[in-house]
Formats: sequence, C-alpha cells, structure tokens
Amino acid sequence: MAGHDTATVVFASFGLASQAVLAAYFAARRWRPRAAERHGWIAYAFAGLGLPVGVWLILGGQSWRLYVGPLLFALWAVLGAAVDLWRRIEWRDPIRWGIFVPYVGLYFWAQMFLWWPLWDLWRAAWLGFLVLFAANTALNIRGHFGQDAADSESRQLPLS
Repeated sequence: MAGHDTATVVFASFGLASQAVLAAYFAARRWRPRAAERHGWIAYAFAGLGLPVGVWLILGGQSWRLYVGPLLFALWAVLGAAVDLWRRIEWRDPIRWGIFVPYVGLYFWAQMFLWWPLWDLWRAAWLGFLVLFAANTALNIRGHFGQDAADSESRQLPLS
C-alpha cells in the first residue's frame, strides 16, 4: 500500500473485498446451501456499500474510472435485493428477460469497472481481483450448469 493514495487504496480494497464476499457466497451456495440461504443477503448489503464509496470518490474529485464501478455495484445490489429478497421474484428459470438483462448487465459492468482501473493503478491488486473474480465466476457458473445445478434445482438461492 505504500506509494498509493487513499482513494486508490479504498477503491482497490472495496473491489478485492467485493470479490472475496462473492466467492464466499458462491462457495457457500455450493458446499453450505442452508448457510447461503440464511446469509446470502450479506453480498447485496456489501455491494450496497458501493454507494457511499462512489459518492466519497466523486466528492474527492476522483476520476470517473474510480467511482463508476462502486456505483454500478450499488445499483446491482438494489435490483438484486428487490427481486431476490424483497419481492422474491422467480426470474432465473424460466428467464424473465426484463430482469435478467439489467441484473447481469449491472453485475458484469460493475465487476469490470472495479477491475480494469486497477491495471493502471496497482498491478498486484489487479491480479488479486482477477484470481478472486475467476474463482467466484467458476463457482457461480458451476452452480448453474454443473452437477450443483442439478442438485439444487428444487431450491433457488439469491445472487446467482
């Protein structure tokens, strides 16, 4: 962290922590599904912290490259919490495109805008993000299309 300004450290820490939280959730969904059901809301709550992080970065005069990712992640959290936790809308199977497209779009672009800026700012953080993102993506996809998907068809867990 030496040599990095506070905004870079906060941005990188938020991005890396978000990947760790998502990896923990997707791992729990695979190996501890009851715990994932009980505590899955934590991933949306953490993502919601993107709002104060993004606003802080804006108020600090940071580049849009730093505040867009946290803000998109917060928007994803609001949408996800609304459809998965509050309204409990079944939108994954069958796919409800009006929810699927913004959900996946917000998720994907939030991840990319949390990751890409790290290349120029902090290569070690960029690499750490890549490793965690690959792990959580593999666990998430496995949960939808691997043996885990067949095992869990009877229960739909949020955040997937």
